[in-house]
Amino acid sequence: MVTIRQIAKKAGYSAATVSRLLNNDPTFSIAEDTKNKILQVASELGYTGHQQQLPLRTIAIFFAITPKEELEDVYYNALRKNLQNAAERMNMNGIFYNSIEDALLSADKFDSFIAVGNFKQNELAQLNSISTNGVFIDSNPNPGIFSSVQPDLHYITTQAINQFRHNGFTKIGFIGGRYYNPDTGTAELDEREKIFRNYLFELNQLDERYIFSSGHFSVETGYKLGLEVITKLHDHLPDGFFVASDPIAIGVLQAFNENGVTVPKDTAIISINDIDVAKYVSPPLTTFNINLQEISRVAINLINDNILNQNTNCRRILISADLIIRKSFIPV
Repeated sequence: MVTIRQIAKKAGYSAATVSRLLNNDPTFSIAEDTKNKILQVASELGYTGHQQQLPLRTIAIFFAITPKEELEDVYYNALRKNLQNAAERMNMNGIFYNSIEDALLSADKFDSFIAVGNFKQNELAQLNSISTNGVFIDSNPNPGIFSSVQPDLHYITTQAINQFRHNGFTKIGFIGGRYYNPDTGTAELDEREKIFRNYLFELNQLDERYIFSSGHFSVETGYKLGLEVITKLHDHLPDGFFVASDPIAIGVLQAFNENGVTVPKDTAIISINDIDVAKYVSPPLTTFNINLQEISRVAINLINDNILNQNTNCRRILISADLIIRKSFIPV
């Protein structure tokens, strides 16, 4: 149970000040910024014993994700729900938009914004006109202007490779999708593949024969790439594949199962996301758990802190991930 003293210590005010505020002392006068900071800390710590609330704020949440992409990758649907829940807990009204133009019509009513997906350069300028303290999730197209909360893909990717190497694997492959650049209209290397290539190159273990990437981060893409792996490599599979997302890994498993490739006997798989279905496929996926609840909570708190303290410093917060061990890869 969260106590008054814990809130006071984290907020930097006396227990008496915090107590009088949270207990609605009618004789107590307090500056608005002090009040809001204490209420923010109380909310962050999960304190529920008071009736006071943070002032209602309105934020725009931009999802530059097509309906098809959201349907193909349940990650985005889960992120949408977690952002909504995190905003409500901080007494924020989160309004979702697919189009920046629609939001610009009401830009004066937004305190800030959250952005998910890929945006053109002119769209980034439009976002900055809405608020100078917006937060991107998953990526940061301009770290000099925007803050971001992102899964630590460098840690995740290198840890996956290290897990394979610890098991004595010398042949390590990659299967993933591509990043779509909205300005050029071209598919480019995804961050996970870049990190994978660079790290294995440093280890003198990079083998182009074992890298397969194209398309969206979907089951359909995974199935096509799984068939391509079988067609090109036949029985000469690497010891293990690092797969860029669970939906892709599920498609790969389907292609492998249909063609007599046994995981992890013939080749192992480590994936990313830990979506619900990952534990039910055959074999269940060993995968890094991306904690969307924590990512959403940190993003909302970052926005609230920026508003309260008028903070214009750009921050990049990386969220680590735990490896959930299942049957597609079992460490020794």
